[in-house]
Amino acid sequence: MDDTPAHFVQELKFSLLRRRAGQIAVAVILAEACLRFLNALTWFLIVPAIATLLKGHTESVLFATRTPFPLQQLFGSVLDFFLALIFVFYLNRWVRSTPGEDGIPLRATERSDEPELAETPPTTKPPEPKEVLYNLVGERISLEDDDTRSG
Repeated sequence: MDDTPAHFVQELKFSLLRRRAGQIAVAVILAEACLRFLNALTWFLIVPAIATLLKGHTESVLFATRTPFPLQQLFGSVLDFFLALIFVFYLNRWVRSTPGEDGIPLRATERSDEPELAETPPTTKPPEPKEVLYNLVGERISLEDDDTRSG
């Protein structure tokens, strides 16, 4: 058994993140980033646009903004969203990679998903399977044991 940190990371990757729980965690991270981005678009782009169109002819405090478009907050939200996208993309790429791609050598028990090209296809046909018959009750009938055919 290998107790190196690289082996621990490898085992974590294959045991946790390849299963459904890891896929759900990545999906939750992406969904949360999308919701934060939509919230920022609403409050920093759509609400100020409506306030500009109304030109202050309303009694709502929602449209009483000091600056027509808070560009710093909008830029920060766009940057936050793209960083979350990059994080999810590379995490998904890391999880989907094969063990040999990480620079960690494969153990003898681990096999890569890539097929070996050195094998040649068999030239002979495999024997065809024997026909299996069943009676009305569902019992298997063997043609060799049939007394009516031998006579």
